[in-house]
Amino acid sequence: MQKKKHIVYRYSCWWEDAVSKCDWESFETAILSTPKIVYTEGYLILKSKDCCIFSMTFLGTEIGEQMIVPTKSIKKLVKHKNSKLVLEELGYGTFKN
Repeated sequence: MQKKKHIVYRYSCWWEDAVSKCDWESFETAILSTPKIVYTEGYLILKSKDCCIFSMTFLGTEIGEQMIVPTKSIKKLVKHKNSKLVLEELGYGTFKN
């Protein structure tokens, strides 16, 4: 039985995130605070109405760390050219450039 191969592409994503502080500030300074724009770069493994999931670490078709960003927080999403990655199991000692 042939194992399923997944194809993913690399993206840059700018998204809005909440900011939390634990320092004492004056009222005048505190009301000047704003959310922040965060930058994430990774392979997009899921895009849905609810979220986009990115990862940069793979072992065959297993996923390492993930960044899960709510779709409604995304300000800009850009696909990198020539960024196709086929996820497949590579046996140790069989990798070729």
